[in-house]
Amino acid sequence: MRPRIGITSWLRDDSDRLERWAAVRDTYVGAIRTAGGLPIILPIADDDSGVITDCLAAVNGLVFTGGGDVAPAYYGESADVRCHEPDRERDLFEIHLARAALARRTPVLGICRGLQILNVAAGGTLYQDIGCRPGTSPLHATRGEERRKLIHAVRVLPGTRLHAIMGVAESRVTSTHHQFVKDLAPGFRATAESLEDGIVEGLEQPDRPFLVAVQWHPERMYQDHPEHLALFQALVAAAEQLRG
Repeated sequence: MRPRIGITSWLRDDSDRLERWAAVRDTYVGAIRTAGGLPIILPIADDDSGVITDCLAAVNGLVFTGGGDVAPAYYGESADVRCHEPDRERDLFEIHLARAALARRTPVLGICRGLQILNVAAGGTLYQDIGCRPGTSPLHATRGEERRKLIHAVRVLPGTRLHAIMGVAESRVTSTHHQFVKDLAPGFRATAESLEDGIVEGLEQPDRPFLVAVQWHPERMYQDHPEHLALFQALVAAAEQLRG
């Protein structure tokens, strides 16, 4: 069997049917399948009944997906007026899932919000908006219709796992975020930075089997850019190795 890769989902309201959906974009599913993994969509749930333990027992690796803002309360701040309304149900589930995955040493790939969740879960902080850091480029927060475009360049730092995976020193990437890393969590290191303004665009935890996160969206780029498919291939390979 292919390594099972859990993909975090989000809740989406369907006003026509008066229902809520546990949703995942098919680009995440496609990227994992192309990389050789079996995608497993993880619904949001509280942990009163040990759901998170069961989730981690059912998968060999995890993708923390993109999405909305992380509630500032989880990194000890009050919400700025520029912070979007958070989904606290999703925040709580993913933070608990991230901490449990770290404790279990599950291979993890974080994407955009997923990078932010991993950083916050491990004790780091975020800038709540581009405007909170003077000199930050507005290119990071592109409009929805431009989400597949390669908006700006990042520098992949030498000597990092990310550099070894991607095999490039620079890359142009998608960018649809307005929050980003302020303080790195203890034990994390930056692996990529924006060429325009130097913000953190990647992080990893070197002493773990596989914890890699990027601020851009490789799931929107993997079909045309092998260096971004390589992120998913590396996750699947790590999951297979630890599965034994």
